[in-house]
Amino acid sequence: MKVMVCTGPVAYAGQAAVQTDIANLRAALDETGAAEAGGPVEAFLPSTSPSGFGRNEYYASEQDYLVAVAEAMREEYLAIVESGFLLQVDDPWLIEILTDDGRSDQGDRRRRAQEHVDALNHALRGIPEERIRLHTCYGLNHFPRLNDIPLADVVPVMLRINAGAYSFEVANPRHQHEWRIWADTPLPDGKILLPGLLGHATNYVEHPELIAMSICAYAGLVGRENVIAGADCGFSSRATFSPEVHPTVVWAKFAALAEGAAIATKRLWGGN
Repeated sequence: MKVMVCTGPVAYAGQAAVQTDIANLRAALDETGAAEAGGPVEAFLPSTSPSGFGRNEYYASEQDYLVAVAEAMREEYLAIVESGFLLQVDDPWLIEILTDDGRSDQGDRRRRAQEHVDALNHALRGIPEERIRLHTCYGLNHFPRLNDIPLADVVPVMLRINAGAYSFEVANPRHQHEWRIWADTPLPDGKILLPGLLGHATNYVEHPELIAMSICAYAGLVGRENVIAGADCGFSSRATFSPEVHPTVVWAKFAALAEGAAIATKRLWGGN
């Protein structure tokens, strides 16, 4: 792999690309019809969280470098929000920073995680929190995951990010049990949880009843109006590889998610 090196000021250059993404999503939504006719109520576009890709040889410090990247990414964040879509910040870096790599102590990892949060919040300043979703995950390496950091260690840091909704892995078998942490971790007022109930690295299709049970479990701890079912991660998470899950299976997973959500809605709100 080629190592990138920052040798000058960072600036955003994706204006045309993000407008293409916005236009493509809007066209797709127009084909589905309005919410009143059964179409989507809202839609989001993902964008990466700030990270200093490669080696810094320009800025006085790594934090200065990170803030410069955050300022550049802010342009994309604003473009998405101003288009009328929700912004989803995809942030795999937070858990990576907090994970023990054998080269740093816990205090150093916590410090770097807070610097990461500060930089992201700097990029998000002034954007209404209800227009922002934050997605954090355990990365793309689909291994046994015996050394994953507990989600309980991530949540206090994650909740410092100024977002209205938080997406995280649940279908990952190493983390299915962690719904219980929300019994001891108060969800701030006005916030929403987006537990991932579809595995993005397995071709098994989750059963709607299991999805409904999971939704109801989270709703029982944080309130039924504060839970939206989601997926662990994107289904073509490695853009340079063939998808881990075939598109035909992805659509079956989404169908199961919708059916499970409908079952949970009836159980939580009643009615037909």
